[in-house]
Amino acid sequence: MDEDPAGGDHLLHERAYLRNTELQAHFYPQDIPTSITKTQLVPGGKEALVWTGLQGTIGVLVPFVSREDVDFFHTVEGSLRNEEPPLAGREHLVYRSYYVPVKGVIDGDGGEGGEGRRERVAGKVDKGVREVERKIADIRSRVAY
Repeated sequence: MDEDPAGGDHLLHERAYLRNTELQAHFYPQDIPTSITKTQLVPGGKEALVWTGLQGTIGVLVPFVSREDVDFFHTVEGSLRNEEPPLAGREHLVYRSYYVPVKGVIDGDGGEGGEGRRERVAGKVDKGVREVERKIADIRSRVAY
């Protein structure tokens, strides 16, 4: 906007800042986000992004600390996604990429499933069941409880 008849001249000085924005993550949440807050859920815990949606959804985006965690949970997510056939006939990754492809987010909505499912997923990531559960618990304790 070169000339704003509504008097938005203050935006002219912020243009350079707005041009330098970059998409870091993209994820289809199936709800319309109404608020997003960067906060600590427990005293002394790591900060996370907590968002709420129009339909009552509450979501948390937790940052990973190391590349090893990213690789591990990406493998676990892929294993969980392939473990069970989709109920509605649509692949999970296609669903989460409804508008544009998922970028920079690992989906934790896969759930934990039963003992047999845990063993199969642990086998696919070449770890023991206890080690996978410990990694999940570690991520949770850093942020939530």
